[in-house]
Amino acid sequence: MTTEKAPLSTALWRGLRRQCPACGEASAFRGYLKIADTCPNCHTPLGLYPCDDGPAYITMLLVGHLVVGPLFALEFFWKYPLGVVISVTLGALVVMTLALLPFIKGGFLALLWHHGLKRSRQPH
Repeated sequence: MTTEKAPLSTALWRGLRRQCPACGEASAFRGYLKIADTCPNCHTPLGLYPCDDGPAYITMLLVGHLVVGPLFALEFFWKYPLGVVISVTLGALVVMTLALLPFIKGGFLALLWHHGLKRSRQPH
């Protein structure tokens, strides 16, 4: 088990790679979005850090700005029928959201871990 806390940049890099922010050796996840209760390598209690809604809000904000914002500047938005534009835009939003969410959740976990922001009590 590590005795000193990793710097914020190291913890964030580990989290963005979906690794334990404390040791960086083992995966912090036991599924697509489910955070492991403890790190199998250093036994850090990762399940105590509340990564519920924050990563989803950050992901929606980021993806919305990356997809919808530039869409208005492209000729594609004005040239093609509305049905095509909506289909392509929704597809891009879904794919980018599902691709980015696990990595942003890992970074969010690392941020909470670094600052020691644990749940005050266990969920029911």
